[in-house]
Amino acid sequence: MALNNESVEYSTLPQQQQLYVSVVGHISGFTGNERQTVYSSSVTLFILLSLTLFAIIKYNFGNNLYVTFQAFFNYRQTKNMFNERRESDRQAVILSNILFSLVVGLFISIIFPFWGETPLWGSYALSIIFFSTVAGLLYYLKAIVWKALGTIFMLQSFSQLYVYNMHLVNRITGFVILPFVALIPYVVENIVPYLIYTVLIFFVISYFFKIFRIFQIINAQNVSILHFILYLCALEFLPLLLFVKSCKILSESIVI
Repeated sequence: MALNNESVEYSTLPQQQQLYVSVVGHISGFTGNERQTVYSSSVTLFILLSLTLFAIIKYNFGNNLYVTFQAFFNYRQTKNMFNERRESDRQAVILSNILFSLVVGLFISIIFPFWGETPLWGSYALSIIFFSTVAGLLYYLKAIVWKALGTIFMLQSFSQLYVYNMHLVNRITGFVILPFVALIPYVVENIVPYLIYTVLIFFVISYFFKIFRIFQIINAQNVSILHFILYLCALEFLPLLLFVKSCKILSESIVI
């Protein structure tokens, strides 16, 4: 009987090990109460940097922050802010855009393990810096292209107003998702999927909100529907597809 018990133990041990290996680092593994993913201290430093930047924005531009949240839902309020731009508003916009880019870089980097991947170059710090820089540059270049096309087609007021709205939506997105992103490395892993999906859902909502805001601006300024379609294809859908494809190719090509 003792021999039979030993044979049973030896036969079940590989199955238990195989189950554990298949769970680690994948979405199907978010059922335990203990963390299996351990982040480096650089992730904590970048989260603290993001929270500090938010505190600076809140302390120095608290009134602007409140009005910005109002303008997110009210197109008329957004247009008033656009017409009454001040130097302090410009400073708040710059800091808020930096915060947005940093939060995007953090989010992309810290969810790599939950899809069975490793951070770029095996370093969370380099991965966060890379994706934050890419996100910031993409929106900066996108704003330049919007303004350039507005000048070419003599639609400067339309393009400038939308660029302002684009930055406004990005700022609100950064403010809203920051708490969820900051919690991901520290909560138990069965809660992590809800945080990730909440962030992704808000990204989708903010993206379609930008498209809706384009329609509002076009409707208010009597811009042709043809320009609306061209802008959407060239400056909204195509950059998004390129960004997603580039991230996928980059993550598959880099061998750690």
